[in-house]
Amino acid sequence: MSCRSSFLFVLFSFLSSFVLSANPIDYYVSPSGSDKAPGTASRPWKTLEYAFSQIQKSEGDVKLIVMDGDYSPSKALVLSGIKDRNISIEAAPGAEPLIRGDRMIKGLKTLKDKRVLNRLSPEARGKVLQVSLTGLGIKNLGAACEKASLTDLYWKGERQRIASYPDEGFLISGAAEGPTVVDDVTRKEGIFAYKEELIDSWADEKDAWIYAYFRWDWRDDYQKISSIDPRTKTITLEAPWHNYGYKDGFKFRGVNILRGLDSPGEYYIDRSEGMLYWYPPRGYTSGDEVTLSVLGAEFLMEVSDCENVKIKGLTFVGGRRSALGVSDSKGVAIEEVKAFMFGSDALHVDSSRDLKIAGCHFGTLGHSGMRLSGGDRKTLTPSGYVVDNTIVENISLFRHTYEPSIWFTGCGLTVTHCDFSKCPSSALNLGGNDILVEYNYFHDLVQESDDQGGIDIFYNYSLRGLVVRYNLWENIRGGSLHGSAGVRFDDMISGQQVYGNIFRNVGGGHFGGVQIHGGKDNVVENNVFYNCNIGVSFSPWGQERWDEALTRPEVVKKLYEDVDINGVLYRSRYPDLSGDIHSNVDRNIIVNNLMVGCRRMFYDEKGQNFIKNNHGISIGEDPVMESLEYYLDPKILESFGLRPIPFKEIGTASNKPLL
Repeated sequence: MSCRSSFLFVLFSFLSSFVLSANPIDYYVSPSGSDKAPGTASRPWKTLEYAFSQIQKSEGDVKLIVMDGDYSPSKALVLSGIKDRNISIEAAPGAEPLIRGDRMIKGLKTLKDKRVLNRLSPEARGKVLQVSLTGLGIKNLGAACEKASLTDLYWKGERQRIASYPDEGFLISGAAEGPTVVDDVTRKEGIFAYKEELIDSWADEKDAWIYAYFRWDWRDDYQKISSIDPRTKTITLEAPWHNYGYKDGFKFRGVNILRGLDSPGEYYIDRSEGMLYWYPPRGYTSGDEVTLSVLGAEFLMEVSDCENVKIKGLTFVGGRRSALGVSDSKGVAIEEVKAFMFGSDALHVDSSRDLKIAGCHFGTLGHSGMRLSGGDRKTLTPSGYVVDNTIVENISLFRHTYEPSIWFTGCGLTVTHCDFSKCPSSALNLGGNDILVEYNYFHDLVQESDDQGGIDIFYNYSLRGLVVRYNLWENIRGGSLHGSAGVRFDDMISGQQVYGNIFRNVGGGHFGGVQIHGGKDNVVENNVFYNCNIGVSFSPWGQERWDEALTRPEVVKKLYEDVDINGVLYRSRYPDLSGDIHSNVDRNIIVNNLMVGCRRMFYDEKGQNFIKNNHGISIGEDPVMESLEYYLDPKILESFGLRPIPFKEIGTASNKPLL
C-alpha cells in the first residue's frame, strides 16, 4: 500500500470510528450560567469544572456546547476512563470561547520606590511600572527559569522578556575554571571568568541566572548563579552542571537581572516581595490587556484512558505549562483548536491510537509545539496519528534548541498540509519509523541554533520508513560553526527518502538543502533546489568510524534490544537491512534533481555516493526563465528528466505559499 493510500485509509478509519449517536445528550456551559442549572441551552452551567464532572458520570453519547466567553478553571479539566460512548466538547456555532490559565494584571503604577530605581539604569527610570502581585491575590509566583513553573507576562498576547543583559546577542565568557578537566576543550564544573565590569553589580541580585550555549551551539541551557566574585571576576553556577561541560569563550547572557530591566518589553518579578516590575513596549496605553500566566497544572485540559473524544473550536491561552494532554486513549480528535501563550507547549500525546489533529493553530510557546509518542517500534505497530492542516509558529521562545513544532517518538505518523515557521531550531524532530511528511510549508527555521535542519533526525540506524515528499522549504539560513539545512540526517540515519520537494533559500554554513552526516542508503530524488547555498551536502564518516560506532553499547542497544534489525519483520519491511551492515558506508542515492542558482551542487562528495542525472543551472537575467515557478512547470521538469511536483497542494487550506 502506498504512503498516500495508507494516509487515506487511516483517516477514513478514524472518521468512521467517531460518529455521535442520532440523539446525543446536549449540554451547554456559559460564563453567565449557573452550576445549579440543568445545563440546557436556555439555562446553561457556568463552569467547565462542573460540566466535566457531569460528563464524567453521565451515560450515553454527550455533546458539551461551550458558549462564548472566558473560562478560568482553577485546576485541570479532566476526562478519564470514558469508553464505549462518544464525547464531544465543541464551541457553539460562531463562538470563540477562551479557556484561560492566566490573570489580567491591573493597577500598574509608575515605579517610584528609590530603593529599586537606584538599581536601574538612568534610561529606565520613570518608564518602569510596578504592581503587587500578592496584592492581586497571586501567591504562587512560579520560578524565573524553570520549565515546569514559568511565570510569563504578556501584553496584548505578545510574550514579554525576562529582564536580561544584554537584551540581544551574547557576551563571550572568559576561561572555564572548573577543576575537573573533561577533555582538551571543556571543564566539568560551572565556574568561569567574565570580562565586563558591569557584571560585578550582579553579585547582590536575588535570583540571577545564566542563559548560554556552554559547549555547543546546538544545545542551550539555563543555570542559576550561585555566586559572583567581583575581585576575581568569576561566576560560579549551581549544580547540577551542564551535561556537555563548559568551554572557554562560550556565548552567554544574564537572565532575571533587575539591573537588566532597561529596555521596552522586559519585566522582572521580585518573588521575595511579590512585586512585578515592567518596562512596557512602545505603544502601550493604560487599559491595554496585560496578563500573567498563573495556572501551574500540567495541562489545562486532559483526556486519559478514553475512547472517541472530540475537542473542537476551543481556544486555550496563558498557562504556565501545556494546553492539552492526551494519554492512553483511542480515537481522539482535536479539531480547529487554538493554543497560545504557554510556558511549555500546546499538546502532549502519549501511548494512544488513531488520533487526529486537524485545522489547529498553535503559537507563542516557550518550548515546543507538540510532543507526540505512540505506536510500537519493536512490532512496527502504527500509532495512527495524523496532523493535518495545522499551523505552528513562533515557538521555542524560552528554550531555543530541541523544542520543535512536532517531536515524535514511536511508529506511524502522518504530517500533511501544515505550516511550520518562526523557530530558532528545527520544526520536526523525528525519532520514529514509518513517517510520512507531505505537502507542508517549512519556513524561517533554524534562526539561532547550529547544526540543525528543518527536519532533524539523528543517531539511530534502526529509524526507517521516513518519506519526505512534496514540501516547500524556504528561508532556512542559520548556523554558526556547521550550518543549517532543510532536511538533516544526522549520525547514522539511513534508508530514508526525500522526493519531490522544493528548497528555496535554504542552507547555511557548509550545509545544503539536504544534509547527510554519516548515513547511507538515503534516496534524494526529483527535488528542485532554488537559490540554495548547496544542493546536497555530506559529512562522510568513513569505514573506520562507522565500524567503531556499531560497537558502542548505546548503538547495540538501539539496534538489537530496542528493536531487532536482523529479525524477519525489520528485514522484510526495510530491504536495505538485508545486506551487510558494514558495507556501502556513506553511499547515498542522489538522482534526478534540479539545482538552480545554487552556489554549489554538492559539498564533501568524494565519489562514495551514487549520483546520476542531477542538473546545475545558473540564474541569469531573464525574470521569467529564472523564476522558481518557471522551473516547476511540468514540461520544464520533464525536459530535465524530473516528474511533476504538485506544488499548488502545498500548505494549509488558508495559507498557500507564493512561488
